[in-house]
Amino acid sequence: MTFERTSTQYATFEWRYDSDGNVWVQAQAHGALTAKTPYLVINNEFGQITSAQSDCTIYCLVGVPPAAAASAAIDWLQIGGYCASMITPALTVSVGHALSMYDGVVTDVAADYTGASAEFAVNVTLTAGGTTCNAMLVPRYILTTT
Repeated sequence: MTFERTSTQYATFEWRYDSDGNVWVQAQAHGALTAKTPYLVINNEFGQITSAQSDCTIYCLVGVPPAAAASAAIDWLQIGGYCASMITPALTVSVGHALSMYDGVVTDVAADYTGASAEFAVNVTLTAGGTTCNAMLVPRYILTTT
């Protein structure tokens, strides 16, 4: 069955699983989305919506749009599987280190992924001061931390 947008719900709550192992969530764009930039996925009165990274403590998904999207567009954001060149602050991250949402930005936990509350991805290639990471996104709700 295909989801049909209505006046009361704009996006499906079902996740999409692709044959390459990627997992996706559908959400309305809160504003213009930049390709490969992580966004929080929260809910409003119409269902799932994106939110910019912010210094807050909330349960959410972290979704990465594969391409730019216009404000109010309904789009699929990647929440699981291999994600190449995800935009981050300048980080030096070892292979296997967890990436988390801390103080409103993506950070290196400086230790292997354990599934701690704010961890949403595992870095898969050494990153030395770069502003992108190749990561294995973990499809789960996290609790952001401050």
